[in-house]
Amino acid sequence: MKAWLINWILFFLPASRFYSLKRSLLRFLGGEIGYGVRVMNIIIHGPTVNIGNDTFIGNETIFSGGKSVVRIGRNCDISSRVAFVTGSHKIGTATRAAGEGYSKDIRIGDGVWIGFGSVILPGVTIGNGCIIAAGSVVISDIEENRMVAGVPAVEKRLLYVK
Repeated sequence: MKAWLINWILFFLPASRFYSLKRSLLRFLGGEIGYGVRVMNIIIHGPTVNIGNDTFIGNETIFSGGKSVVRIGRNCDISSRVAFVTGSHKIGTATRAAGEGYSKDIRIGDGVWIGFGSVILPGVTIGNGCIIAAGSVVISDIEENRMVAGVPAVEKRLLYVK
């Protein structure tokens, strides 16, 4: 019930205003929300969302799935219409293809940039300093400092060498 109410409030708040109120609402839902987090109008259906300091999350971003946790690091930039999907199904039978449901956490490292319309699927970990190109579907873990793109997302290049 309270998630529905908070989603409703977030929907009607101006997208680029009231960041402090939005942080408070997300904390009320049980999330750990850092300082300087700027959240536009987002939708949460299921997972708990933890967001590190100075992270930006764009408009119409969706957190959906089971009762898992989406952990987003510090200094991340997440564009609009990104979907973090923590729930899915095992393959079922010929009479019902979607079998038993499951939910897995998603982890996003520090300094990650996720492009418009990307989808992050259950159980994925994205390492620090990664770039996820717009429209990518991330189905497996991404090592740190990588740029990935495509459906499914594949590594395009190493970004930074230490």
